Amino acid sequence: MAMQPASAAASAAPPCAPGSEFELHFIGELEFGFDFPGVSEEGLFVDFAAEAGADWLPIARKEGFVGQTQTCYADAGGVYVFNHPVDFHFIADSVAGWPHLHLQVFKLDAAGRIETLCYGSVCLPSAPGHAELTCRTWRPLARSVMEEARAVTGVLGSDPGALSASRAEVLDAKTEARAKMATKTSGSIRVSLDTIFRNASKHQILTR
Repeated sequence: MAMQPASAAASAAPPCAPGSEFELHFIGELEFGFDFPGVSEEGLFVDFAAEAGADWLPIARKEGFVGQTQTCYADAGGVYVFNHPVDFHFIADSVAGWPHLHLQVFKLDAAGRIETLCYGSVCLPSAPGHAELTCRTWRPLARSVMEEARAVTGVLGSDPGALSASRAEVLDAKTEARAKMATKTSGSIRVSLDTIFRNASKHQILTR
């Protein structure tokens, strides 16, 4: 199934009556992470945020659309099982700036140090129904071979997750901040979501 944006005529229509706004609801969980290189005995946890364009109004719960999972340790197969619930609810005036899920994975070592391991971003589903998403992550490369060796080995004082701009700006697909960075692939996070549309037909948003 795929969604087609409203026509230009529809975008020029006057504001809709209360209760007839286009609503979008994502309900699911961050299921598990896998294939993280260089991680063995350390625990992992994930910061997450739902980011959308200026025409999207988040109908947030008390804690908002930013959250953090519990710390997990790998099973025998190297899989980190989070099973952490997510719940994002938006009202939109335009389909421009469709919501993305931004992730930042942290590592907790035996000494209690916390370091950024990697980042990831994935577009949330654009059709109603159930979806299984895989968010592939990456991390910035250090400026020199020596700094990269410190980052990989976890030398105290290294900062392998340093970004040149804010996380939201770097993970936004429309900015050039990520294109200017040298990065290295990391592990993946599996996300399970159910997507619900409300009043889509009233706004000429077609699904098939």
